[in-house]
Amino acid sequence: MIKTKIVHTNNNGDIEYKVLNDTDYFIKAIGWCLVFLLACLFCFFIQKWVVSPFLNTISCIFALCAIALFGFMYRRSSLLGKEEASLVTDAIHFIAEQDAIQRNQEIVDIKFCSDTLDSYGTIDEEYVLVLLSDKTILKYPIEQLNREDKQYNYKLIKKGFSECTNKTQIQKILRPTLRYRIMNSPALITPITWIIIIGILAIGAVVMFLFLTNIHDAYDAIALLSIPFWLLTFIPIDRYIDKTLPKNRVCNIIRFILSIPVFILKLGNLVMPFLTIMLTLILMFAFSFLPIFFIVIGIELLGYNITLNAKLFIFLTLPFIIASQGSIFIRNIILRQVPFRGNDHHYQLFMRELVKFLYTKENLNFIIYAGYFFFLTVSTLKTLQTGGTILGREIDLIVAKSFLVYIACTSMFDRKKFSNIEGGTLLTLFLKILLASDDEIWRQKRKSHKLDD
Repeated sequence: MIKTKIVHTNNNGDIEYKVLNDTDYFIKAIGWCLVFLLACLFCFFIQKWVVSPFLNTISCIFALCAIALFGFMYRRSSLLGKEEASLVTDAIHFIAEQDAIQRNQEIVDIKFCSDTLDSYGTIDEEYVLVLLSDKTILKYPIEQLNREDKQYNYKLIKKGFSECTNKTQIQKILRPTLRYRIMNSPALITPITWIIIIGILAIGAVVMFLFLTNIHDAYDAIALLSIPFWLLTFIPIDRYIDKTLPKNRVCNIIRFILSIPVFILKLGNLVMPFLTIMLTLILMFAFSFLPIFFIVIGIELLGYNITLNAKLFIFLTLPFIIASQGSIFIRNIILRQVPFRGNDHHYQLFMRELVKFLYTKENLNFIIYAGYFFFLTVSTLKTLQTGGTILGREIDLIVAKSFLVYIACTSMFDRKKFSNIEGGTLLTLFLKILLASDDEIWRQKRKSHKLDD
């Protein structure tokens, strides 16, 4: 059965169309929904007098029938509305295009609108809104027609338009749809983005874990490392076979089998983000920790004994300060290392971009502050609740003191930007004080200043 159809176009340009009248169907469907719900309630209440294991099942079936019928009815009504909107939009497009050309404008959007009087869906006004490139909104009214055919609703799209000034109606075409707002909402995009990021990193971590746990000797390491090189050989083979074999079912199966190793090799690229981050952390830790380590060893070789708690405090504090305050210097050193400095592959360019994006002073400060905040929060709650500690009283104290020193240091360097203590200027003033003398030139200047006063 035809649901929507253009009947004819009048001489004045008005377009008459018809839409299937589903009022009777809607009323019947609502009636059956009520019947199913009443039957569900009846089965539920008679359980007090009739003991049967099937009553609950029958009651659920009636409820499901009511829900399914209502869903089907809603879906049918929604599809009918979309078909009418599509027909009206297509019908009005040519008329609106001519009106837009007369205004030297272009059509940006067209929307079919239907305003209702009450919650029962009684139609108050139907019209078409056309948004032009200069933000002008044209309104084409739609009239209801009386026809003997009650199976369809007959309507007339008026060619004459007026500029829409109703703010409520204007918002219908200017405001994005609910689906668009939901799909572009930060509340939805942000969690999905982080789920994808965590998923990629989790895949890389799992692959590396499986790789490391299956290495028991040198032969295992050689065998596992040779797998990527073995898969690489399938790339030229796959390309050659794809060009030479004819296009048929058997050859397509061969192509599919040969493409599996290539596909596995491409999946291996999922490990690269995780490897890039891990290599960055390892190199950052090495370049910030090792200098402090060698200094401590040197001090002890000179005969000065440093206690274990003091070493722990030093290694928990100074490397983090060096890594954050010297982030630009250390990052440049990392980018000159073998995994990142090559240009043999395209992905190496993006590995360097990832290192530059992640390893900054601000990002590292945020991560360190977040780690200290989490540790101190848990430690404080545990102390207040049970009187215990996480790692021991001395270690928890060392971590807290380390955090305080880190905060003091980072705050000191941040405040230095707003201070006016500049080494060159300060040294110049020192030298002037040391070299100043009451010579004849200074006396003449002093006398001239007195005369001016």
